Formats: sequence, structure tokens, C-alpha cells
Amino acid sequence: MAESTQLILNAIKQTTDEWRANDQKRDAGLPTQFPDVTRYDNLSYGPAGVENLLDVYTPKEIKENVPVIIDIHGGGNVYGSKELYQHYCLGWARAGFGVVNFNYRLAPNTPFPGALRDTALIGKWVSEHGEAYHLDTNNVFIIGDSAGGTLAEQYLTAYSNEDYRKSLGLADSGKLQILGGCLNSGFYFIKRAGAVPENSMMSAYYTPAVLKKYDRELHTENFVTEKFPSVFVMTANHDFLHDEGIRFDQFLIDRGITHEFRVYGTEEEPREHVFQLNQRDNVAAKANHAQAEFLRSLVKK
Repeated sequence: MAESTQLILNAIKQTTDEWRANDQKRDAGLPTQFPDVTRYDNLSYGPAGVENLLDVYTPKEIKENVPVIIDIHGGGNVYGSKELYQHYCLGWARAGFGVVNFNYRLAPNTPFPGALRDTALIGKWVSEHGEAYHLDTNNVFIIGDSAGGTLAEQYLTAYSNEDYRKSLGLADSGKLQILGGCLNSGFYFIKRAGAVPENSMMSAYYTPAVLKKYDRELHTENFVTEKFPSVFVMTANHDFLHDEGIRFDQFLIDRGITHEFRVYGTEEEPREHVFQLNQRDNVAAKANHAQAEFLRSLVKK
């Protein structure tokens, strides 16, 4: 095994072990069942076995189709699962949305654009099967954080720009009407100088071969048009990707794309990367409520 490959694998193991311990501590004791939510677990949406399973959570006893959130988990494209994100997604279902929470293929086994192709398959699945679960395919929103925020930005770009979708071989979204989304602590300018350090964890997904082969497509910002859906862009004052949020806010301003931008946390009460996942945190609750109100404002009656 090449020394560089071993360095990357070591970095992935050390980092994901730390993340797993922190996530388990944060979510310890949280319920996975609520009397006001119906769960449909471990539905298949693609050929990759466990990596292509999804859950659907909906408000209980609904008589009409409800607006849909497709949530894309984070984890640096090397970590994360629908089980890890179930608490966060159940919160959205309790707020009145139908939620699709899914696994996707991870690096290093699957580099770019594998996770994005899986995300597109999710869109296709919702288009074809969503109504059977009372999901309103005319009112769809995409949410992602960290690496999931990047995937959300890329998928929204593919949805609104056929050239980008076709160039990456992504499934068509069918009859979905995606009205907007929330981009939380994402990484939006992959080809910015120094953005993907050599032998870093990110380079397991955005490998040197990938960066060369998809040079055009990884300049995702060049494919963003006026058709890009409205988004709520969020970061935190101690988020290590804080400056990416600032850059993307300005990028959207420069192009006249409707959006909202918020930074949460103060120096007295700072908030860090993906703070909104913490179901026990009052600032996270306020941020999630603000995003819910933003999405509700976009719903078509």
C-alpha cells in the first residue's frame, strides 16, 4: 500500500473515531420513536445494499400529502449514516414535514461523484414513490450539512442546470418540484486554491484523479444560474467552515439569487460546526425553527 494512501486511511480512522464518540455522547438517551411520527425504515432506493437504504418519517395520521425534506447527512464523505441523523430528521417530521433520511456510498471506496449520484437516485425515488408515503412531490426541499451541505448545493445546481446534471451522469429528478433548501456549514468552492489538501481526508473523496477528470464540474459555482432554488445558508461563529458560508453568501448576492444567511453563536455562547444537530441545544432549536419558517414561506398551496 502506498504511503500516501495509508496516511489518508489513518487520518480517516482517527477522525471518524473522534466524531463517533462525540456524536454518541451528544445523542445519548434521545428517543427514536414519537407518538406523533410514523417511521418507514430501511427502504431500498438503489443497488448498493445497506449504502442505498433510506428511512421516511412523516407526521402521524396525515390525510393530505405533506411538504418533503430530503436530508443529506454530513461526515466528510467518509462517515455518517441515516441512523446517526435520525434524531435531527425526526425533529423535522415533528415540525410537520415528511423527511427522507438516507445512506449514501462513502469514500475511500466510492470517490466523487458517487455520493452525488446516490443523492440524485433519492430524488428519482421520491418522484416515483413519494406519494405512497404521503409526500408532496410539488413541495420538496433539500437540506444538508457539512459534506451534506456541499452535496445539497451540487444537487440543487444539477436540478436547476441540465448541463451540470448530464455532465455528471445524474438521474433525472422526474416530477419533483424542488422549491428551496438549507445549506448548513457546507464547503462550496472545491477548486479554490488549497481547498483540498494533499493526503487529507477530503482527498479520499476528491482524489487527484477526480480533481483532474472533473475539473470543469467541480467548479460548481460556474453552473449556478438564476434558476437555483432559494436557500437558507447557515454557519456558526466557531464553525471551521464559517468563511465558506461568508463566501457563498456573497456569491449569491452577486448573482441576485434569493436567499437568507445567518451566523449563530456569540463570543459568550459560541456555536461550532453543525451545532444544529444537537436536539438538546436552545440555539440549535432557534436555528432549526428559523429554517422551518423559511421553508414554509416557500410552500406552494
